[in-house]
Amino acid sequence: MTAQGLAVLGTTVDLTLTGVVGARLAPTRVLATVPFSLIPVAAVVATFVWSRAIGRAGYRRAFAVAPAFAVAAGLVSARAVQLDLFWLFCVGTALVGVYQAGTGYYRYAAAESWPAARARAVSTVLAGGLVAALVGPFLATALAHTTATPYVASYLLVAAAGLAALAWNAFLPRGLAGLGRAPAAVAVPDAATADVARPTAALWRQPVLLGGVGAASLAAFAMMSMMTAGPLAGTDMGHSADQAALAVQLHMVGMYAPGFVVARWIGRFGERRVALLGTAVIVVAGAAAAVSPSMPAFLVAMTAVGVGWNLAFSGGSAMVAASYRPAERGRVQPVAELVTTTAQVAGALSAGALATRSGWPALGLAVALASLAVGSALSRSGRRQRRSRDIRRSAST
Repeated sequence: MTAQGLAVLGTTVDLTLTGVVGARLAPTRVLATVPFSLIPVAAVVATFVWSRAIGRAGYRRAFAVAPAFAVAAGLVSARAVQLDLFWLFCVGTALVGVYQAGTGYYRYAAAESWPAARARAVSTVLAGGLVAALVGPFLATALAHTTATPYVASYLLVAAAGLAALAWNAFLPRGLAGLGRAPAAVAVPDAATADVARPTAALWRQPVLLGGVGAASLAAFAMMSMMTAGPLAGTDMGHSADQAALAVQLHMVGMYAPGFVVARWIGRFGERRVALLGTAVIVVAGAAAAVSPSMPAFLVAMTAVGVGWNLAFSGGSAMVAASYRPAERGRVQPVAELVTTTAQVAGALSAGALATRSGWPALGLAVALASLAVGSALSRSGRRQRRSRDIRRSAST
């Protein structure tokens, strides 16, 4: 939870400022969102590297190394801003993506450490970012003009958060070391033994796995596209920098505050229903962006997409974690992460062309339609599973 909070603290700097700084450094405005877009692109490339590292060395050793990329990212980004070098700034944001790819496995480590409370473990990890979500955007803007070159100190904050994470992760429980190779048995329905791997084709025919990846990918696409475009679109719609910072703060609160209750909801209503609720909230976010450029609608869109991300991502991640046995992790986790981070890339790249007053409604409509499609698929899959269970029960009686 602490490690997640430190990761989110650094991320909020990029969420809050990278679009604005990118616009200052980029040779043309069209390239303004490229630095932020490189974060998920680098995460896609790094996902399989982290998966292999975890498989060989275990979670604990991989997590002890990951924050070093945040330190490097902060220092490189700060230097790039100081020297007014767009290409070097892109290198710094790409390093953030490498770090994020590593921290993406925090939730899997938590789920495998507490298999009997998988949903609570995942949501608790995500909730660790709440404090960072509250203070991060304001720290980023408060530090922006404390140095001779604006924004240098803000990116040094990324390096400082990385240093703190390095120190914290160095003392993670030693029990995590074995999770990357031979974790304790996870209770999987209909599994005769937890250490027998099923064929890859059989794994990826599971509705629970496909639905979980779909929900997590939708959450990633919606959050990344609206978060990347939001600050720039907000200023184009006439909102001030302080109002944009408020929107980012509410967005981050929406992303992490539900973590304190979502595990209870998953336990009561099930992972799929919570993921479905997330898709419905994302529809609200997209609709708010599509119908009005006003400040209230802008705040609703940014906040709702954060809340929807938490619900859909938590529910989807719990569904994914429930779909595989320990011996199958290497054939599920990296692929699920690849699909999710690819959705982030698509969201970030689409935002580059839509980060204007005229493009914001189109982005909102696209997000709403994508969420409706995923929600509909989840609902149909759930109905089929319930019918199958009813048929099996009838046959057994």
